[in-house]
Amino acid sequence: MVCAATLHTSCEVPILTDTTPKPRQAEYRDVSSPVFLRAVLDAIDGHDEAGVKALVEPLHAADIAWLLGAMDASNRRALVRALGPDIEPEILSELDEDLRTELVRTLGPKSVADAVKELHVEDAAYVLEDLEDFEKREVLSQVPLADRAQVVDALLFPEETAGRVMHREFVTMQGSMTVAEALVRLLSVDIPEDFQEIYLVDSERRPVGFLALSRLLRATPSLLLHDIATTEMTIIPATAHQKAFAHLFEHYHLTSAPVTDETGCLVGVLSAGSVVEVLQEMHKAEVLALGGVAEGESLSGALTKTTRLRFSWLFVNLLTAIIASIVIGFFEASLEKAVALAILMPIVASMGGNAGTQTLTVVVRALATKELNQANLWRVINREMIIGVTNGTGFALLAAGITWVWFQNLALAGVIASAMLINLLAAAVSGVFVPLALNKAGVDPAVSSPVVVTTVTDVVGFVSFLGLATWLLLN
Repeated sequence: MVCAATLHTSCEVPILTDTTPKPRQAEYRDVSSPVFLRAVLDAIDGHDEAGVKALVEPLHAADIAWLLGAMDASNRRALVRALGPDIEPEILSELDEDLRTELVRTLGPKSVADAVKELHVEDAAYVLEDLEDFEKREVLSQVPLADRAQVVDALLFPEETAGRVMHREFVTMQGSMTVAEALVRLLSVDIPEDFQEIYLVDSERRPVGFLALSRLLRATPSLLLHDIATTEMTIIPATAHQKAFAHLFEHYHLTSAPVTDETGCLVGVLSAGSVVEVLQEMHKAEVLALGGVAEGESLSGALTKTTRLRFSWLFVNLLTAIIASIVIGFFEASLEKAVALAILMPIVASMGGNAGTQTLTVVVRALATKELNQANLWRVINREMIIGVTNGTGFALLAAGITWVWFQNLALAGVIASAMLINLLAAAVSGVFVPLALNKAGVDPAVSSPVVVTTVTDVVGFVSFLGLATWLLLN
């Protein structure tokens, strides 16, 4: 308040009440606590919508998304009804595919359209990408034309590409501007809510450098932007796959990177935050694939879908188990003569399977991060062979000792020791070559390698143990 001294000898300053609405801050609570979850469920069961709101509304969108995932379908619907039409749009972008689709259909096109208008373009595309085409059209028809065009543009890029997850709001300037002119422009035009770099572009909007906002604020006002900008950049094509740009961010420790279209024009910016989310999804997919579980599966997914996703891999495992059983059948006569062989043979196969899984896990990860290539292939193979021989020798001696104590048969101890060494070597070789071969054939090694390697180690384990036993003990 300004006092007009020329009009008054004194100026009384009235006490004002600040009626400006305070920004809502997310409250931290341990939503994974059974006590808190029970309190929410009790409020839902008691139809206490006010109590549900009091517990849930202060939470961060990610915590509310977690709560929805921890509930069954009926409680989820009740929670959404209790939160009402003002449910935070960010919750949609925090949910996994199954829950997001379910919630979108529960809310209806109008509510989803309102949420899409509030979300960043990349998050809006993420929310809509798994819907049926007619559902996308129904939602987008209720979104303003300008917002709709940006979301449709994002959806035109294939999933798992830079164009799908890049930010479309960024700041560009000409390098010929002075620092003072740049600061004036930042104050006079609409700028993104959150940005850290200013990108310098040429007359055709191709990126030629970037300038950190902190550096701009500290620079002498008369300096030209191209004199203080960084010209060394990692430029990412909009069509680049997420594995490629995630590797670049991880390898070069990038915090952001410009994204260009096929003509080299700047069309977006990738942030470290977005790439971290991509890396988390990639890691999740790798872990699920190594377990023979499809990427789309979740604890909240429909039972029919989950059953169908798992059935295919279990069917493949059944076929490989039959192959192993056929191999065992070749030694039926030997097994009838020596019960000890039936008792001991799972040990050899199991140890080989575990050793092979260890090796292929390391190799699959190295392929994903590009640590393994033609230049260092033989070094990796030699390394795994040495590990296989070392562990094979150690466990061969250990298994031989156990067999001697158990059956008092020195020849049988020698057979299992030899079979153990052979199978751990086979595990090392297959653990390297199987994912390499699948990767070269264009098949995701994380998905297909485990079942192939396990089959190899089972067959080699049974053949080596039962074959040596038949040859040395029973002939």
